[in-house]
Amino acid sequence: MDQVKESPKKVDQESSEKTLAEPDNIVPNIIVADSSVLQTIELEEIDATSANYNSNEFVPAEIIKIYEVPVENEVDVCYETAEETPLAQENILTRQFLDGELSLSDLAEKIDQNTQADEEIDYNAPVESVPTEINESKNSEKKDVKPVIKRRHERRVLPQPYHGLMGQANECFAKGQIQTAIQMCMEVIRNVPKAPNPYQTLAQIYEQNEPEKSLQFSLIAAHLNPKNDLWEDLAKSSLNFGNVKQAIICYTKAIENDPKNIELYETRAQLQSEFLNDQKAKIKAYSKLLNYLGPEDGPTVMKYAKLLFHESIKENLNQIAFNAMEHMLKKCPELVTYEELNLFAELLLLTKNFSRCLDVLVEFTPVTVEYGSIEVAPGTNRFNITLCMIPDDLAVDLKTKCIVALLELGASEIVDELVARFREIENVEDCGDQYLDIAEAFMDKGEFERALLLLEPMVNSETYSLAAVWLRHAECWVGCGDNDRAIKSYEIVRKLGPQHLGARIELSKLYKAKGQFKNAIAVLEQDPYSQDKLDASVLYERVKLLYKAKRYDEYFRDALLLLSRHSLTVRTKMELTSIARSTNHKARVEILQRDRLSRGEPVEEPEQLEFCNANEPSEKEEFLLVMQMCKTACRLGKYGILQRVTFTALTSKRFSAENDHLMYLALLSCIRNADSYSGFNVVREIVRSRNRNQHWNLLNIIIQKAEDSRHNRFMMRQLGKEDAFSYLHILHANNCLVSGTYKYALNDYISLFKTNPSSLLALLIAVTLLQMACQKFSGKKNQLVVQSLGFMKTYMELRGKECEQESNYNMGRVMHQLGLLPSAMHFYKLVLTKQPSELVKSRESLLDLRKEAAFNLHLIYMQSGNPEMARMYLEDYITI
Repeated sequence: MDQVKESPKKVDQESSEKTLAEPDNIVPNIIVADSSVLQTIELEEIDATSANYNSNEFVPAEIIKIYEVPVENEVDVCYETAEETPLAQENILTRQFLDGELSLSDLAEKIDQNTQADEEIDYNAPVESVPTEINESKNSEKKDVKPVIKRRHERRVLPQPYHGLMGQANECFAKGQIQTAIQMCMEVIRNVPKAPNPYQTLAQIYEQNEPEKSLQFSLIAAHLNPKNDLWEDLAKSSLNFGNVKQAIICYTKAIENDPKNIELYETRAQLQSEFLNDQKAKIKAYSKLLNYLGPEDGPTVMKYAKLLFHESIKENLNQIAFNAMEHMLKKCPELVTYEELNLFAELLLLTKNFSRCLDVLVEFTPVTVEYGSIEVAPGTNRFNITLCMIPDDLAVDLKTKCIVALLELGASEIVDELVARFREIENVEDCGDQYLDIAEAFMDKGEFERALLLLEPMVNSETYSLAAVWLRHAECWVGCGDNDRAIKSYEIVRKLGPQHLGARIELSKLYKAKGQFKNAIAVLEQDPYSQDKLDASVLYERVKLLYKAKRYDEYFRDALLLLSRHSLTVRTKMELTSIARSTNHKARVEILQRDRLSRGEPVEEPEQLEFCNANEPSEKEEFLLVMQMCKTACRLGKYGILQRVTFTALTSKRFSAENDHLMYLALLSCIRNADSYSGFNVVREIVRSRNRNQHWNLLNIIIQKAEDSRHNRFMMRQLGKEDAFSYLHILHANNCLVSGTYKYALNDYISLFKTNPSSLLALLIAVTLLQMACQKFSGKKNQLVVQSLGFMKTYMELRGKECEQESNYNMGRVMHQLGLLPSAMHFYKLVLTKQPSELVKSRESLLDLRKEAAFNLHLIYMQSGNPEMARMYLEDYITI
């Protein structure tokens, strides 16, 4: 007994010494709200012999009994160790707050993050995997179940010495000594940071003057005492201060303490939906609520299971809707009506869960199903159903879903009997929707003839002779291979519902298959004034049919209308210049719009037609259509349309990837349409970014047909960027030759010939010298002629044997121009008598010069007065 009496005294003394000693890692001075320094508070042990006291002030206290706590097992200890982690984090956060490293609001926020219990469970999990009170009660009844070891939470109790300090703090607060009370609370927090008492007192202290700080202290106190029943009040206070996120966390804590309080779920879901834009907040709330509701909450389960079902269907969350109905069926089956069964059966059919649908109908309705003894391969969706009895008085919706489920499970013979009975007792005027559901189920299985048995009464009825029913009727005839009857049904669909564009496309295909292109095109015609929006897919199909029918005017018109969805319409030829001035889509559109504004024209088209975005042709299909339009316009010689098509495509963002191809087509359209002005704008951008022979040839073609001299300035600017030898120098020299400045041309040709000798440059030098010799007032004509003939000789040598016919012909022309007719006749006759080379024979229509040589000989003989010889050469070489 003596030892027992001494142990509490010894323990109390050690505890007192330990608590009075200040830890080394704690800063002694704490900055409080009024920036005063926290004074050290000492707890002294009073000597009974020297103390002045009144014995009436004290009351007897019970002796504290100390019991040994036995160690239960290793698992329990592990749980305690795991529990220390979040508590240690709270301790660290509190220390940081006291040291001034964290503000009060930051401390509350971090504790919220560490203790937030807004769960993210798997809402797609089946109902059996979600813990409910039913399951827990059932499991508790089983004796062989291993007992669950609960975690032992650390008790947040103040040590005995600090009870007195908290009492003094409360007494100071009551006396109005606010700063002293605050300092005492801070000292308790410093030594026992996990105790909620000082935070509660601080919340009361700041309640009048600083309500927001009071709220933050209350939140910390509530977090340290999770079983606090004031979470709902804290949530409302947080809302008053506009802290919605904090309010949501408080409501979550309140739900943990009162998991069946429906108002808490709805309020939190409303806040999450309005302020956090969480569209699935109600789904999460109702899902969690249903997990806590039991059979005793039957009406509530029914209400919120239906709400969860409808919300989940809106968000296309079929598994959650399935779980909601399973909650209803398992917890309160006696309250389930045919309405809920119909909703659940419809969901099961939608998700292809046909066996479960049939099981539900058998369990909750008078439907009877018998299965055979034949085993079915596991994993298959087929069952050996031998009998199914459906009462005649069963609701028609449930009857329909039972038939559809049986059909999907392969019970075809039973379904035929049930459908026959269904048609006998159910009037199509009253149950047309159910007729259509069964017919569509037959169509999904490819049973079109059996579907027609249900569709025929519908199309002949007064109530259900609708476009949608006739559409199914037509599809069944197509499936049966009877296109004539299908066309008749589609025509009725077209008459009853002109907006059914899909039906018009299918009807057009049927007419096309029969070779009736005129009818096929007429079916796809859309009136832009009677329809709000045009369908791009229908217009695209019509364009293809117009091309096959060779109705090219309508073809180009509708194709350009199709392109107008994403491109600008070219109004005048002047706008071609605006489009050609840039190399990217965005810049072209901006320049064109700016030019329209400068002319006072509307930027957009006055009667711009609108298109629906569904089922429009792909980018590849539309670009192939543009290519087809270009080829067709070129073949028909409609070069104006060719130019309009290419420049329209250049304004489309959809064809940005094919920009280079379209620029080349636009240049060709300018060349074909003799529009050198717009053509030069296009080719200028091409040669700036590329340096290939073909591009210089295209520039040369444009220059030859140019009606202005813009190309001269462009070439002069580009010459400084080129190497010593380039085709641009040749083009510049050619331009000088054509303009009559022969000396400039000769200087450029000679410089280029020295750098890179070629037959072309030798020929050009000879031609330049020849033109200078033929001038009226030129001096030293003989020297110019000799030099010209010398370069012609060099040209013939560089050209080689393979191109001998060409060099002889050009030499003959030089002699002809100089008036040396015998020499000219000699070279012309060489062209006629010598066998052409293999190169000339391979491209005879392009390279053979015998006709030209014969014609020049004919001119010489006519000039010399010998028409007989002239006729002979014409008849031998030129007569067709």
